[in-house]
Amino acid sequence: MTRYLLDTNVISEVTRREPSAALLDWLEQQPRANLFVATFTLAEIKRGILAQPFGRKRRELENWFNGSDGPLALFQGRILAFDETAADEWARIMAEGSRSGRPRSGLDMIVAATTAANHCIVATLNERHFRGVVDFINPVRVTS
Repeated sequence: MTRYLLDTNVISEVTRREPSAALLDWLEQQPRANLFVATFTLAEIKRGILAQPFGRKRRELENWFNGSDGPLALFQGRILAFDETAADEWARIMAEGSRSGRPRSGLDMIVAATTAANHCIVATLNERHFRGVVDFINPVRVTS
């Protein structure tokens, strides 16, 4: 069983008016039980919502986030925390980046560390963030 941790950009793409057909196809092919999100992804989405000015759009996003079609409901029981194991992975990943002369984004590496701690593969549209750090797949570029 392959477990996938969906990067924030994958969730964002799915919520667009016209999401990538390739991404939607890939997601439909995956058993729901194998798809996860990180608590950090939820934080990034919530930050984006709270950054919106008060008004109709923000209310719609808040309703989506907290509703039956939002990530809290869709991924109930499959939300992976940045816990002590992930913290150890994050420290290792960041130290390796510093030692190799390739500093890494601390925020992106929270997702990488959560992935490593939970034996997942990152499903992302931003391959460069995870290249050489953890296993990843770009669902848009997958060929059948």
